Amino acid sequence: MGILEGFLYRIAGGFAAEFLGLWKLRHQATHEIPAWFKRPFYWMLTIVMIVIGGGLVALYVTSDVSLTPILAVNIGASAPLTIGTFVGQTPSLEIGKVD
Repeated sequence: MGILEGFLYRIAGGFAAEFLGLWKLRHQATHEIPAWFKRPFYWMLTIVMIVIGGGLVALYVTSDVSLTPILAVNIGASAPLTIGTFVGQTPSLEIGKVD
């Protein structure tokens, strides 16, 4: 699988994950839809996360990891969790303290 093909599968996975979240809102009354849903900032971050996830698939491909289309979609759908785990594991340091 090439980088572009993996990137496109990843975008499909990211879109599917986002669509699932929106699908859950379908039974809510219009006035009960969360305010964040209507904000451009939310949609901008969603697009950025999908593109960053595409970069994650590109890293897999350039690392000579053999990806099937279903695995690339799976990586795409789980990319926000993967990235959140990476960021959540960074150690916190006290300001002004050097070891």
